[in-house]
Amino acid sequence: MSEPAKRYYKTLSDNMHLQAENARLKAEVERLTKAGDLLAVHYNALSKCVTPNNAKSGSINDWTSVIDWNAAKEGKQS
Repeated sequence: MSEPAKRYYKTLSDNMHLQAENARLKAEVERLTKAGDLLAVHYNALSKCVTPNNAKSGSINDWTSVIDWNAAKEGKQS
């Protein structure tokens, strides 16, 4: 096989590998985003069960983590 053909197939192989890795990473990001969304929903629901009398400082009533999560999903800093 000629050198240009070898380079072509090597480049093609590398490209296919990178596309597969990109798809894998996108699926991982999607899975983690869904998990984070679910956690935020549960956090929101649980925070409604906690009253100021039984809440500790910095506990579940602190909404900053949900706000931070939603900002992070959009690529923003809170």
